[in-house]
Amino acid sequence: MVAWLDKIKQGFTWNYQGGVHPETKKQDINCDKPELINLPKELSIPVQQHIGSAGKLLVEVGEKVLRGQALTESQFFQAPPVHASLSGEIIAIEPRVSAHASAIPELSVVIRVDAKQQDAQWPNPLRDEELSPEAICQRVHLSGISGMGGAGFPTALKITPHKPLDVLIINGAECEPYISADDCLMQNYAAEIIGGVALLQKVLKPALTIVAVEDDKPKAIKALEAASTQDIIIRSIPTKYPSGGEKQLIQVLTGKEVKANQLPIDLGMLVQNVGTAYAVHRAVTLGEPLISRIVTLAGDLVTSPSNYWVPIGTAVNDVISKKLQGEHNAPTIMGGSMMGFMLPNNQAPVVKTTNCLIVNNPMAADNESPCIRCGECAQACPMGLLPQQLYWYAKGDELNKARNFNMMDCIECGACAFVCPSEISLVQHYRTAKAKIRSEDLAQKEADIAKQRFDARQARLEKDKLERKAKHQQAALRRQAQAEDSAKQNKPDPVAAALARVKNKQAGSPAAKQDETGEWVPDNQAAIAAREALKAERRAKRDDESKTSPNPAVAAAIARAKAKKQQGQESETTAVEGEGSKSSNPAVAAAIARAKAKKAEAQQQTEPTTATNPAVAAAVARAKAKKQASQEASTDQTGDSLNKPAAKSSANPAVAAAIARAKAKKAALAESEEVNELASKTNNKDDEAFESTSAGGEAVQQNTLSDGSANASDSKSKAIAAAVAKAKAQKANIADTVADTNSSPEKPAKKVNPAVAAAVARAKAKKLAEQQREEKDTNE
Repeated sequence: MVAWLDKIKQGFTWNYQGGVHPETKKQDINCDKPELINLPKELSIPVQQHIGSAGKLLVEVGEKVLRGQALTESQFFQAPPVHASLSGEIIAIEPRVSAHASAIPELSVVIRVDAKQQDAQWPNPLRDEELSPEAICQRVHLSGISGMGGAGFPTALKITPHKPLDVLIINGAECEPYISADDCLMQNYAAEIIGGVALLQKVLKPALTIVAVEDDKPKAIKALEAASTQDIIIRSIPTKYPSGGEKQLIQVLTGKEVKANQLPIDLGMLVQNVGTAYAVHRAVTLGEPLISRIVTLAGDLVTSPSNYWVPIGTAVNDVISKKLQGEHNAPTIMGGSMMGFMLPNNQAPVVKTTNCLIVNNPMAADNESPCIRCGECAQACPMGLLPQQLYWYAKGDELNKARNFNMMDCIECGACAFVCPSEISLVQHYRTAKAKIRSEDLAQKEADIAKQRFDARQARLEKDKLERKAKHQQAALRRQAQAEDSAKQNKPDPVAAALARVKNKQAGSPAAKQDETGEWVPDNQAAIAAREALKAERRAKRDDESKTSPNPAVAAAIARAKAKKQQGQESETTAVEGEGSKSSNPAVAAAIARAKAKKAEAQQQTEPTTATNPAVAAAVARAKAKKQASQEASTDQTGDSLNKPAAKSSANPAVAAAIARAKAKKAALAESEEVNELASKTNNKDDEAFESTSAGGEAVQQNTLSDGSANASDSKSKAIAAAVAKAKAQKANIADTVADTNSSPEKPAKKVNPAVAAAVARAKAKKLAEQQREEKDTNE
């Protein structure tokens, strides 16, 4: 350890791999004592300008604030407060354009600046006896100081002593082109910087303190050496980009390399910027908060590149106005030419980490060429990474592979893009991939925290469950013991008595059941079953009534027809009986008896059919049978001829259905015509028969009385009686058919297959023909 520190004291320096030597473009920038820019009309001060969290707002809209007054507060070092850099009135607290490449709005305090400035009451300076590490850290925190070299890490949190420190490094190696803010500060405020370094030494107590400055800043080195003390080493290092990087500067000064996922404090080293040391000196010795900083204004369009004191929150447009060559539409770069970013809007404010504004002539967009795998980027990378592989992984969104190749160790210095012959914007791809990786890490972290909460909840629930179970077991044991004691003393068990009362109450109350939602509802199953049974009984009764008389109109018509028919039969029977009683001829009485028997038999056959609705179908069938009997031969021929085309057309269901409907309609028309014709003929024949029969009866009676010839009179009376019976039977059948047909006009005929109907009609015709032959034989 002693030899290593002795080497550093002796002036040894080391080198790091990679790095480039871009043109500095600082020779024309004025580094004399910086001027204060003109007061802006408005300030937009973001409440968070550092790594960490924002503080709590202390002001409201419409409130007057003074220069240096705190706008936020926090007792935690990771949330340093922000202050009003100028006095004025707060006109808004709202999201405004941020100092970022994306210009994402950030919550800001907007102040209308007063023409006459007034300072707030700043804290009193700390005396020598008050300069304890804790007091210095507290003053640094209350002054809102954060790293001014670019990262913006809270200074009070960084310098809080927690580990022994070997080397304290003050970074004055301003290596990026155009930027000369630290050079100007070191040339003009070297004593204040050394005073701030001394305060940091009181807090950190390092074994060695080094102020590192690149060898292209001789005036700054000379000024610091003149103001320095013996315990502070001013070290000149070779000019090389990016020597101003934290890890690269440590390697140059100490020869130690900070590895991945490692911090400098782990090696016993700490790095602070010269601007941060100057702000610490002002805060401790004067009580001044961080409300302004030096900003370099340079570029091709700037009339006189120089450095200016700029209040925090001043819009970029107010800084560059009246300092450019005429009107311009060129974008402004915040930061250096290597690591800076282009502002989408010049209304973005100057913040604590802003060190340079560059306004150059707009350049034509570079056309990126495909990567040629030359390897120049790998040689230039100061972190020893493989930019070529990282480019492919970033472009293909292969974040896991990019993570494995240490993408997060990239410092985004831009050295790889500077040497790339294909002019590929490598840093932009790396920034996008790193943002995605951070987003994934954040989501994973939140998921892990959620899982921890879930596991803790499950453990708590399980613990509560076990506790409840143990409690119930203890209560059960107590109840058992009480029951035993009660049994011994012949006392009733109070728990059993309570349960019995509950059971009795439940028995007296309606039954209940638990539904799907877990609620107890009345159980009405018995009442529901009784109601359903009553409904079924009524439905069955109604079905029976409908079967007995499906159509009230039809039933009424049938009843009227039966009554009329019975009345006619009774009158005819009375007449025949009167005639028979008048006649003393046995042959005539026998003929009348045979006619009555045939009529009774016909009534017995027709009553079951007419009692119900199918009587209509029977009447139609009898009409069809009579028609078929007269045309049996022609019907067979016609049926055969029609079945052939029907079979042929059965291939098409639509054609077959149409033919069937036509046949049915034709058959219905023919049946109605046949019934009407048959009824008219029968009426005429019956009238003639009745006339002839009555005349014959009278003649028979006269012959019987006057003559005594029994044989002639017997044969003649038999023929007359047979004719009368036959006429009455035909008339009764026709009357039944007509009555049944007219009594049910509302009920449509059932659709049947024409072929089936024809076959049934032929069978009925044959049966009717046989009956007629039998009747003829019987009569003969």
